[in-house]
Amino acid sequence: MKAAVLREFHRPLSLEEREIPSPGDGEVLVKVRASGLCVSDLHIQDGMIASTPLPHVPGHETAGEVAALGENVRNFSVGDHVIVGIDVTCGECRFCRTGRGNLCKNLKRTGFELDGGHAEYVTARREQLFKIDHAVPFAEACIIPDAVACMYHAIKAQAGVRAGDRALILGAGGLGMQGIRILKYFGAETWCTSRQKAKLDLARSLGADHALDSTAATLVAEIERMTDGEMCDVVFDNIGIASSVQTSLGLIRPGGKVVVVGYNDPAFTVGYQDLVIREKEVIGIRGSTRQEIAEVVRLAERGKIKPFVWRTIPFEEINEGLNALRKGESMGRTVVMFD
Repeated sequence: MKAAVLREFHRPLSLEEREIPSPGDGEVLVKVRASGLCVSDLHIQDGMIASTPLPHVPGHETAGEVAALGENVRNFSVGDHVIVGIDVTCGECRFCRTGRGNLCKNLKRTGFELDGGHAEYVTARREQLFKIDHAVPFAEACIIPDAVACMYHAIKAQAGVRAGDRALILGAGGLGMQGIRILKYFGAETWCTSRQKAKLDLARSLGADHALDSTAATLVAEIERMTDGEMCDVVFDNIGIASSVQTSLGLIRPGGKVVVVGYNDPAFTVGYQDLVIREKEVIGIRGSTRQEIAEVVRLAERGKIKPFVWRTIPFEEINEGLNALRKGESMGRTVVMFD
C-alpha cells in the first residue's frame, strides 16, 4: 500500500510502499478513501508531540470503507462507510467511567502515538469506528473526528453556547470555518476574525454575522462599539498564542468565557484583576467524546451541519498540502484523497 511516513522530524513525509496491515482481535481494517490535513500534523512533523514514535504514519482525520474484520468484531460488515475516531481509551479510568474519555489517563491516538490515515489502509479498534451514511462524501466525513467534533465539543460542552449568545471565533481557519456552521446551528450570533480578506469573505458566505480584520488596532474598540459595550459572551481562541489569549479576554463581557482551542505558544499570562474581579473564565479543550462524534455524524447525515472542505488533493501532493498549511495559505480543511 502507499503510505506517507515521517522518518525524521523537521523533514517532509516520505512516500513509500508498505505491507497492508492485518486487523487483530477486536480490530477492523479500513481502506482509506480520504484523510484530512491538520495543524497538528505540522506539530508532529516538528517534533512538538513527544509521544509520537519514528518512523510514523500521521493522519488523524480518516474516512473509508471496511475492508476486513478481525476476530470478535460485531456490527460491522465489509463495505460499510466509516470514520475513524482518534482516541483509543482504556474504558476503566475515572474519566472514561464518567463519560470524559477524551481525558483518558491511558489515552493513545490514531495518527499521534499510533499509525494513522495518511496511507491506503489503516487498522482501528472497533470502538473507534462510526458508521456513516453513503450520502455523506468521504472528503466531508473524514474531518468529522477532529475539525468538526472538536469545535462541537468546544461550543456545546466547554462554552455551553445557547441561542442568542454572541460568540466570536478568533482566527477563522480549518476549525474556525467549521465553528461558524456549528454556532449557527445552535442559534448564536456569530462573529469571526482573520488577517486575510479572502477568509473573511469566506466566513460571511458560511453564515458569519460579522467578520472583522484582526490586524486592526481598534478591534476591541470596534466590537465594543458594535455591541454597545456589552462585548462577547464567549470567544474561541483558535490561534493559541500568548497575545491571542490576552486579546480574547479583552473581547468578552464580565462573566464571559475564553475557550482556548489552538495551541502554539507554551504559556500565556493574564491580568489578575480583569480575570478575577470580572469573573471571566479561560477554558481548555482536548478533542471530543465518542458521544459527541456520534451526534455530529447524525447531524451531518441529516444535513444540519455540513463539514466544510476547502479543497481536495491527491495523495502524491500531501507534502505540498502540508507546506501550504504551514504558510497560512489554506482557507480551511485540505483533504488528501485516495483512488
